[in-house]
This record gives sequence, C-alpha cells and structure tokens, in this order.
Amino acid sequence: MRGGWRIGRIGGVEVRIESSLLFLAGLITYDLWLFFSDDRQFPELRSPMALVLALLTALLFVGSILAHELAHAAAFRARGIEVRGITLYMFGGLTAAKSEARRPWDEFLVTVVGPLTTAALGFIFLGLHVLGMTTMSRAWRAMFGYLALLNLAMALFNVIPGFPLDGGRLLLSLVWRITGSRIRAIRVAARVGQGMALLIVVGGLAAVVARGEPFGLGLWPVLVGAMLYQGASAALADADRRTTLGSATAADVMSPPPPSVPADITVGLATERFLAGHEGEVFPVVDDRDGGGVIGFISARMASAAPPDRPVREAMIGTEAVATAGPGETMTEVVERVRDRGAQMVLVVDDGRLVGVIEQEDLARLFRGANRRRGGSAPPPPLPRGPVGLPARPDQPQEQRPAQDEGGKA
Repeated sequence: MRGGWRIGRIGGVEVRIESSLLFLAGLITYDLWLFFSDDRQFPELRSPMALVLALLTALLFVGSILAHELAHAAAFRARGIEVRGITLYMFGGLTAAKSEARRPWDEFLVTVVGPLTTAALGFIFLGLHVLGMTTMSRAWRAMFGYLALLNLAMALFNVIPGFPLDGGRLLLSLVWRITGSRIRAIRVAARVGQGMALLIVVGGLAAVVARGEPFGLGLWPVLVGAMLYQGASAALADADRRTTLGSATAADVMSPPPPSVPADITVGLATERFLAGHEGEVFPVVDDRDGGGVIGFISARMASAAPPDRPVREAMIGTEAVATAGPGETMTEVVERVRDRGAQMVLVVDDGRLVGVIEQEDLARLFRGANRRRGGSAPPPPLPRGPVGLPARPDQPQEQRPAQDEGGKA
C-alpha cells in the first residue's frame, strides 16, 4: 500500500497522508480563520489566536479521521489479521489489511468499530461544547461544536449501506451471514453502493438547480458520489475476478515450463544454449544431483552480470525469491501468494518437479475466456513488476494490490 507521504508509525502501523487531505485541511483552516476573525462574534480573539484556533480545529479533524482508521487497525489485529498500513485522504481514510476477515462476524467487528469511534468522538466534542458554556470562551465552544458536528455527520454518512463505505461492509457481513457466500454479499453491497452514489449525485445537482445553491456546494456531493460509485464498481469487478479465479486451478492456467538449465554448467554455456535471445524470460535451474529438482532461476540479465566461467548455481537466485504453487491449488490462493511475495511469476511444482509456469499473460488468457462467457470485462489482477522476469526486490517499488476489500473507509 503506497501513496502520499509517510508521517510515521503508530503501534507498529505505518501511517501515510495524501495531498488531497492536506488541501482539505487547508481549506478548513482558511474558512475557520475568517470565521474566528469576526470581531462581532469573537471580540476576545486577536488575529494570530484566530489562526491558531483554526489550525487546531483542522488538526483535530485530521486526528478524528486517523482515530477512525486506528480503530479499524486495532480490530483487524484483534481478529488475527495483519495490517499493512493506513492512508488518509480527502474523502476519509483506508486501513489496508494483509488478508480479509474470515467470517461474517469478523467482518462486522472490524467494520463497526470505525463509525462507533467517530460517533464517540462526536459526542465527546459535543460534551465539551455543552460543558464549556460556563467555563470556556465562545470561540473554544464554537471549535468543539464544529468538531462535534463534523464527527457526527461523518459517522452517519459512513453507515450508509453501500460499498465502499463502512455501512456497505456492514451490509456485506449481514448478506454473507444469510447466504454463506462472500462473493454474493460483495455484489449486493456494491450494487446498493452504486445506487446510493447516484442518489448523492442527483441530490447535489438538484440542490444547484432547484434551491439555487452555489455551484461549488452542489459540486461537492457530485464529487463524493462519483468517488463512491467508482469504489462500488471496483468492488463489483473484484467480485468478478474472485469468481473467475475461484473456478480455476493452477493446472488450468499454467503454461509449459521453459527448458531447465543444469546448475553445474558455466554461465557462458548456459547463455549459449538457453539464454541467448530470451532476454525477457526466466529459466529454472535444476540440480541433477538432487533428482532434477528446481533449486533456483536465472535470466539473461543475471547471466550478463556474472563471469562466463562461473557455475550457474553461483549466479542464480534461489527458489525462495519466487512464488510456487501446486497444480490443484485455486487461482485465488495463487494470486494472494503472488501479491504477498511480490513475485512476477508462479512456478507450478508437483512432487518436487516443475510442471508449469504462470505469468501475466496466462492470467489475461483466463480472464478473456471468462469475460467472453459472461459478457463482462473484469481485468486480471496485475502481478508485481520487477526487473524482467524477476521478483521485485525490497529496495524496488512494487505495484500494490488494489485497496478495495482490504479495510474500512472513513
């Protein structure tokens, strides 16, 4: 999960913030600075203090979004699910988990804590606003009232029953519990999410046309609705991918393996016999002394970086650097392993012997066939990209899997 700037780690969870949220925080700061600078409403404030109060309000707003996502992260961990990180952006936040909830009840728990946390913050700020009537200045009470309104509004909006909002995930957990099918539940929640998004867009446009709202105010619901529709549509495409992957095994998808390179021949001989003219491919390295089992991999690029008289076994990379699968494993399991390992190809191994390979083109072929059968257009999940034919290494950027269905949105 990448994007935005890394601002640190909280409880071992990496937190990143996107420029869109900084832009929104800046707008809030500017608007509140003008509000608090009104001498008629807040005669006790001087201009510098008005700016400080506006900045504090914006920071507490961002902190409220972060608290929402930290609640999701804590719930994921409590259910035994590793958290990849948290990203904050204009429309809320995203807590990305390494795997999904295993049961409907787990899905419900990791989801519901987010809106509950936001609502709790709203009531805390509301309580401070009320209690401050006799002990605080009008400006401080206004700040707490503003934060209470923001948090309570976010909590209510967030439980709208449609993907990708938390309310959509709560609906997903309910449908999943009733039907026993997570895929069917995703489809229902995504369809409802699309409908809700269209209603929000229509409502924003209607406010501009019928009530004479400023175009900027009407544009905001349109942007929010468009974002929600895009997220719901992505969830539907993800459900199509899951259906396709779940119905196929590695044996159904794999291509025949390339020729095997003996581990004890020299790099120069391997280049001459196997690697020359195949710069974009990776070749398995086998050890005849170990029954012909695969012990590593070599490519033309790797060979060019090694002396020609060096044995292949000293120039190859080991099998731990790539993903492997059995021929009977479902493609859902295979793709998840590929994403976790950051591998660019999958080796299908049966009883210690290489029987096939799976690369991006093999996945594309699987999805082209599935799309023709159902008239859809779901693209295959991308494999991470490293140097040609090699897994992406830790010091090289990787394409991360899409965020949908990985955590809660604020």
